[in-house]
Amino acid sequence: MKMRLLKLSLKNFKGIKEFTLDTNGGKNTNIYGDNGTGKTTIFDAFTWLLFDKDSSDRSKFDIQPLDKQGNVIHMIDTEVEGVLDIDGKTITLKKILREKWVKKRGEAESELKGTETLYYINDVPVKQSEYKAYINELIDESIFKMITNPLYFGLVLKWQDRRKVLLDMVGDVTNEDVISSRNDLKELAFLLNNTDIETLKKSIVARKKKLNDDIKAIPYRIDELNNTIQEFDFEALEFRKKFIQTAIDNIEAKLADSSKIDEEVLKDKKRLYELQSELMMIEQEAKNEVYKEYEQLNKELQNTLIELNTEKSRLAQQEILIENAEEEIERLKKENEELREKWREENKKELTFDENLFVCPVCKRPFEEADIEAKKEEMLKNFNFEKAETLKKITAQGKENNRKIEELKKKISEINVEEIQAKIIVLDKRAKDIKAKIDNFKPVINLDNNERYKGIKSEIETIENKLSKQYINTEKDELKKKLVELKKELEQVNSKLAYKEHNEKAKARIEELKKQERELARQIAELERQEFLAEEFIKAKVELLQSKIDSKFKYVKFKMFDIQVNGGIAETCEPMVNGVPFSTNLNSGARINAGLDIINALCDYYNIQAPIFIDNKESITKLIETKSQVISLIVSERDKKLRVEVV
Repeated sequence: MKMRLLKLSLKNFKGIKEFTLDTNGGKNTNIYGDNGTGKTTIFDAFTWLLFDKDSSDRSKFDIQPLDKQGNVIHMIDTEVEGVLDIDGKTITLKKILREKWVKKRGEAESELKGTETLYYINDVPVKQSEYKAYINELIDESIFKMITNPLYFGLVLKWQDRRKVLLDMVGDVTNEDVISSRNDLKELAFLLNNTDIETLKKSIVARKKKLNDDIKAIPYRIDELNNTIQEFDFEALEFRKKFIQTAIDNIEAKLADSSKIDEEVLKDKKRLYELQSELMMIEQEAKNEVYKEYEQLNKELQNTLIELNTEKSRLAQQEILIENAEEEIERLKKENEELREKWREENKKELTFDENLFVCPVCKRPFEEADIEAKKEEMLKNFNFEKAETLKKITAQGKENNRKIEELKKKISEINVEEIQAKIIVLDKRAKDIKAKIDNFKPVINLDNNERYKGIKSEIETIENKLSKQYINTEKDELKKKLVELKKELEQVNSKLAYKEHNEKAKARIEELKKQERELARQIAELERQEFLAEEFIKAKVELLQSKIDSKFKYVKFKMFDIQVNGGIAETCEPMVNGVPFSTNLNSGARINAGLDIINALCDYYNIQAPIFIDNKESITKLIETKSQVISLIVSERDKKLRVEVV
């Protein structure tokens, strides 16, 4: 559709009392005037006529004229009429804003009851709904804004909407397009099955975080298990258990028929037991005091082992990363060799002519010599161009592979395996030194100066002597005493034997954790490789999409992605001219021409032309060419009233 403005008449619209713009059949037109004379008002009147909005896309703005005090001038109509040429057909549109005055019965003056808008199409009054439906059939409002105002697309439209329009114009780049553009991205065809690249990246980050949390916890779990292991001679303990149990069975058999123990003996034995318990508590307190240093050494050993295991785990991860990087370097080098061979083969190709191409397929007569030479020259030119393009692509792929190789080498050089190994050696030696101190620890318990201890021992000795003298020949007492000792010893043996099964389970679990740690390190390295592939995919997509969009414009390029601080890529849509952003640093003249370049591309895409209003045209010396009608609003201090010039 091609729309041109033939005439635009304003009456009592904002600050203009009456004005008619005649473009002499829809030609390009300049409108001159000093600031405040109403140049922008003409554009506002045109957009209000079509869409009930001003040129800044505001639906609420004052269109009725005001007096010097800023009050609305009443009792007059505000009217805009436009004559348009649409695909060779003349159409007249008119809108009138009229105040509604009502005079009540018995009152002398009328009262203002609001306003009403009257609509006309080709001088025929119509309803508002009919008028809007007619306009919508002519042109979509959102498209009209983009193709009539050079600043609308780059300044007013949200970047998300700009991006959508551009993608509608060129079509989005599919995953298959990106993957087929580079050999090293083929694996992503499987990884991106039924998902998009952002979802894949988020999944990789989440899984990698979980794996890192899991692998950090393993050394602590291993040390906890190591600390629970107690080593004893379990074979000797089993033999001792059988001996004790046999002795207990024999004594209990002998005591089965014994009579009651003398009450005084029981009393003495109870007292003896109490004293022995108190004596053991004093000895234990003294032992605990002596063993504080021993416990401190054990704590230092545990912390050192945790740090040692952490460094070993880190070493394993770094070695896997180096191995994967070296494998990728070898693959890229091999691919470069293949590219060199492919380049040489392509470079050797020569054009051979099929003579049948230069013979008329109907009459079989050869073409004229001049035509044949021209045809051959054209074929040779096309052949050389395609050959040069192929060689260029092969060279570009080789350079890209070399860049990746250097990145991988740099990554390998940044991994300091020797530093980790040196730290492991230091930690291992520290652990051995602490273990040696623990093994050689010899506690010395001295209670010679403890009066309470000596008093209890003396009392115990007195009671034991009494019981020994009084019942020295009492076999029953001796058997019971022996039975107590044997049961106590049996309890101690069973307590130690319980560690046999526990130790086996703990050691088996430690081996499982070590195996799990190696597997987690491998999985982390694999996820990091996939993460690198995802970033390369996004870069490749950016290059493909950028190329398709830029091909639609002559002067403007679009920045479709921002590289973030963390290396990620965020979507955007910023028009650029020679690297200068449209919305910030571009001067007004370059900004207008950039807007015209955008309008030209949009008009071609939508197959629509409409009048372009250029405000502040004086800021630019030369406009780029456009098929649309151009109405320029130019500041001229000498023109105190609006002046129209058809060019």
